[in-house]
Amino acid sequence: MSNKYGARRTWSNIWQRWFASKAEHDRATDLFLLQTAGEISNLEFQPKFILCDKPKITYSADFKYLEGNKIVVEDVKGVLTRECRIKIAWIKEKFDIEVRLVR
Repeated sequence: MSNKYGARRTWSNIWQRWFASKAEHDRATDLFLLQTAGEISNLEFQPKFILCDKPKITYSADFKYLEGNKIVVEDVKGVLTRECRIKIAWIKEKFDIEVRLVR
């Protein structure tokens, strides 16, 4: 089954979980190798950021990890919507975290 942008959910034998797209699955595999090599640590999937309490507005990225002492947040995007751009700017403003976009 694919979503409105044509992405297909993809199963990962490494992580024993589904990813929203093949691109996200492939990036998770890359991050697995980087973590195994010790280049990154504390890899998390689907980290949620609360941007506003009332009304409750959240943003879920695809990955969050440490690269040295720096927090890195990544989102795999085939289509960058206006809403996504706004939320990424909001994360930068509120948490001083840059979201890396992976295509």
